[in-house]
Amino acid sequence: MPEQGSLLPNSLTLNGADYFLLQMDKLIWRSSGKRNVCTFVVTLPERLSLEDLQHQLANRPAYEWLCRLRLSEGLPFCLAKWKLDAKAELPSIVEYSLVNDEPLPDSVLSANLDIYRQSAFKIDLLHQAGSGSIVVFTWHHALMDAHGGELFVRYLGTANLKKQPEWLADEALKLPLKIRAQIASEMKEFLYNAAQLPLLTLYKKSAHKPLARYRVLAFTPQQTQVINQSAAQLNAEFLVSAFYLAATANAVAQVQKQRGDDTGDVLVPIPLDRRKRGAQGPVLGNQVSFLFYRIPNAVLSDVSACTHTLIEQMKSLMRAESPAHYSIMLDFLRRLPGLIYRRMLKSPTQGLMASFFYSDTGDSLQDFDAIFGQSVSVAIHYPPNMHPPGLTFIFSRFQGALQVTLGYMEPEVSPAEANLLLNFLRNTLLGDEAS
Repeated sequence: MPEQGSLLPNSLTLNGADYFLLQMDKLIWRSSGKRNVCTFVVTLPERLSLEDLQHQLANRPAYEWLCRLRLSEGLPFCLAKWKLDAKAELPSIVEYSLVNDEPLPDSVLSANLDIYRQSAFKIDLLHQAGSGSIVVFTWHHALMDAHGGELFVRYLGTANLKKQPEWLADEALKLPLKIRAQIASEMKEFLYNAAQLPLLTLYKKSAHKPLARYRVLAFTPQQTQVINQSAAQLNAEFLVSAFYLAATANAVAQVQKQRGDDTGDVLVPIPLDRRKRGAQGPVLGNQVSFLFYRIPNAVLSDVSACTHTLIEQMKSLMRAESPAHYSIMLDFLRRLPGLIYRRMLKSPTQGLMASFFYSDTGDSLQDFDAIFGQSVSVAIHYPPNMHPPGLTFIFSRFQGALQVTLGYMEPEVSPAEANLLLNFLRNTLLGDEAS
């Protein structure tokens, strides 16, 4: 199907979640020198040449359009927008050659995108020794969420498109201003109450800029079935993510206990995809709200009790329409100047934001088996690692197998502690099958 590049808009207004993530970007940059970027790494068993990749991208007008968007914040109290710069140069696709089992270069996993002057999306092409290639897709979090990024990658790599993606969300009907202001005020009060210190955290303030590090914990399809059975035994069969989160909180608490530090409650925001189940769009704009959990310290050592607490909190938050109200608050605040917005974000917990960050991307990669005419052997999300706390866990399922990406900041979390975190997590998820 031929594409109609002229139908792509010349500007996009940031929604409330986009603007929130833009302000998070500025906080991360100040504390760690890193940007709020998402990275999606796809491994191909056969070599993909740069020429073939460029040829396929040339057939996707939306690729050039997206790469020519630049952020414009305008005057205070004006809405920030992505604006098309038709004369902007496309980002170069950098090629790398890896030696044996060499890890991905830091320059690839820690891309610092200048979205005011440069593209908010880029591709790197890495060639493995012998055969096989790795394609790394990187985008700024204020442009797309993880699901949107996956949809865009599928658009780029699908040979015969049967249907154009849904690029933008329809403009939602808004409640009267007075009601939105009241909801925003009540949600802000709830967040301030949930964020009361002390909180469990592995964050240690350092005079030096931290280094971003990543580890991947992969399970087999058989082990994934065992984990699902364990979740079902805890009445989390349909909320398996609650079991994942309980195991994660338990692992972090164990490492903090080994340090001999005082422990507190866990505060963790959980992104919630607002798209309809199975929807193939919208691609652009973060279509997420958040659930904010505060897990009492008393249940952190008992994964069963912790899972039950999370399920009950989720039910309570959903009954209170917390995700919808949080989205209303984000939309209401997006005219706020960034300096005031960031001060408001940091004030409840003295800048900590959360005990750690956690996300479950769901089953969106279950059928991700081909791209650019090749089969896909591995597909992994490397998350933006919000700092502080500088500790992030991403759960995903790829072709029936659970995998966890751990992002941490060194030396605030040491390599030995990163190993402990993943070992504790693995043993808790697998139970008796871990040995």
